[in-house]
Amino acid sequence: MRIEAADYVDAAKERLINANLLYESAQYSFALYAAGVAVESLLRAYIARLDPILEAAHNLPMLLDASKLGLIVTPTENEQIYQSLGLLARRWKNDLHYTSNNRLRRRLKRQKLDRGIRGDFLKENCRIAIDMAATILRIGVKKWKP
Repeated sequence: MRIEAADYVDAAKERLINANLLYESAQYSFALYAAGVAVESLLRAYIARLDPILEAAHNLPMLLDASKLGLIVTPTENEQIYQSLGLLARRWKNDLHYTSNNRLRRRLKRQKLDRGIRGDFLKENCRIAIDMAATILRIGVKKWKP
C-alpha cells in the first residue's frame, strides 16, 4: 500500500515527539535516529507530491533537493533549513537503529563532535540533532498545504 504524502507529515510530527521522549529518558541513540526519521518523513511528504513512486535513499541532503522544499520557503527559511540539515546530517545515519549509546559515542568522537562540549557530549549532540529537526519541521509543516 502506497504511503500518502499527508501520512508522511503525520509520521514526521510523531517521530519528533518520539525523539523528545526518548531524549528525556536518556535513550540518545534512538532519539537521534527518531529526529532524523522525522526530517526524512517530512521531506518524503514533499517528494510524494511531486513523484509518488520516487524511491530515494536515506540521504537527507539528497532528499531535501528532491523535495523542492527550498522553492516554496523564504530565503531566510531556506538558509535555516540548509544549516539545520547540515548539522543534523553530520550526526544522523539511517543505521542508528542498530546503534548502542556506546557505539554512537565512539562515532561522535571519531567525527570530533565531542570537542568543546562540557559534560555528556552524546546528550548534547542528541539535543542539537533534535533542535535541528524541530527547526526543519517547524518550517516545512508551516508551508505544508493539505
